[in-house]
Amino acid sequence: MSLISLYKQSLEKVNEPKAIGRVTQVIGLTLEVVCPDLFIGEICHIELTTQDRYVVAEVVGLKKETAILMPFEKAVGITLGSKVVPQGRSAQAKVGQAFLGRVVNAFGEPIDDKGPIAPYDLAPIHKPAINPLSRAPVDTQFSTGLKVVDACLPIGQGQRVGLFAGSGVGKSSLLSGICKYNLDQQKVNIIVLVGERGREVAEFVHETLGPDGLKHSVVIVATAEEPALIRAHAVYTAMAMAEFFSHQQRNVFLSIDSMTRFAFALREIGLAVGEPPTVKGYTSSVFSILPSIVERCGNFQNRGAITALLSVLVEGDDLNDPVVDSLRAILDGHVVLDRALAEKNHYPAVSVLKSVSRMFNRLTTAEQKSDVKSLRHVLSLYDDNKMILELGMLESSQSHIEQIKSDYQVACGFLQQDLGTYVSSADAKLSLNKLKFGGASNG
Repeated sequence: MSLISLYKQSLEKVNEPKAIGRVTQVIGLTLEVVCPDLFIGEICHIELTTQDRYVVAEVVGLKKETAILMPFEKAVGITLGSKVVPQGRSAQAKVGQAFLGRVVNAFGEPIDDKGPIAPYDLAPIHKPAINPLSRAPVDTQFSTGLKVVDACLPIGQGQRVGLFAGSGVGKSSLLSGICKYNLDQQKVNIIVLVGERGREVAEFVHETLGPDGLKHSVVIVATAEEPALIRAHAVYTAMAMAEFFSHQQRNVFLSIDSMTRFAFALREIGLAVGEPPTVKGYTSSVFSILPSIVERCGNFQNRGAITALLSVLVEGDDLNDPVVDSLRAILDGHVVLDRALAEKNHYPAVSVLKSVSRMFNRLTTAEQKSDVKSLRHVLSLYDDNKMILELGMLESSQSHIEQIKSDYQVACGFLQQDLGTYVSSADAKLSLNKLKFGGASNG
């Protein structure tokens, strides 16, 4: 080989240096930067002139000659002319077996004072859409340990279900209970807390989840005071972590608390980059990103299932909120927590009548369908006549009134379950079958 050929070969191996950019404008949560060849999602380092460190930022928009960047932390110390160094890659998440039993931030860095996490791999947080034909049918029930869910609203392995609830109705306790019961060595819990208060995070990890639930879990936290980009990044990190374990042939239970606060973060990002608002101030990108998260979960061929229970905060108990309505349409079912039940100390406060599992017919036997139908009839009959029953105005015999009330109490007794107790799926179905309404068994 000639000298010229060797020289050409060596030049081809030399990485072309990335162009250095400069900050030209700082407005609100965003920075405008002049730098050629930046792409959407690229990670950049912004060097601080007053300190010997840099701020990490992501390219979130392109505008004529400038790029719009959003930093992952407060922009304190950034000045006009600050140097911007593109990294030539999109954001990645740290993933690995070593994360089990740990509490980390949105970047996979430990916040539990248990030391560094190693070894780990890096995985892209954004993935192309999954081929729908690579999915496997949802035909195996996922046991939650909750009677009301396993017997009346069964969740399939790989199903995506929304947990719809107002504030203070018990959704965090319900989620943590399922994580505690999910102690199979082949299963992994991925729990992401988005926009929570710091006090609630500590309570959830140490008291609500506890050490038994934590040892099979990875908890990813982005609290309310952190920038919107970090809150959104936490969800993407959780998805990358869930997909890692799924490819390790382990079944994953993914809990996002809450998708509403994730939508809030996406709205902040969209508005900051100049995207026009739509209904209730949400930008159109919010409603395209939500299904992309949901569709990364499911039952797959040749890998573990990702079963998702996604908490949805229902503001003002309004089930017609745009985010609530959008998620209800794209999920495989929804479990609704009712404030009226919670006020009566009925826990878990699941409204069977308002909740739906779209896998119900596939996951239940004919006998169970009949049992659930009888239960729903009892609840519906009481609910339809609730006011006149409580006021004693029903034009019927006293024995009939007492029977409706008695059947309702029997149903409520079955549906309630003490916090921290576990009931197997088989026992839940058997208990439902043994209920007696109107003096006769369900069967």
